[in-house]
Amino acid sequence: RKLIKDGFIIRKPPTIHSRDRTRRRLEAKRLGRHTGPGKRRGTRNARMPQKVLWIRRMRVLRRLLRKYRDANKIDKHMYHDFYLRAK
Repeated sequence: RKLIKDGFIIRKPPTIHSRDRTRRRLEAKRLGRHTGPGKRRGTRNARMPQKVLWIRRMRVLRRLLRKYRDANKIDKHMYHDFYLRAK
């Protein structure tokens, strides 16, 4: 305690770990920087699975078909035919 009081032992200030560089890089990434082929490690499928794309596409088409059926643009038979074709 005496050494502390006399100033021989001092507490070091906490080391600063700034996130400024990370934030700036993220901003650039939002503009499409640093995302070229040289920066990619995973396969195309790992980065954006085909299954996810397929599910999105199916949902969009099925939503559109439901909209058309409800608006009486197509009857239920045509809806069913298109539903199966969409798949």
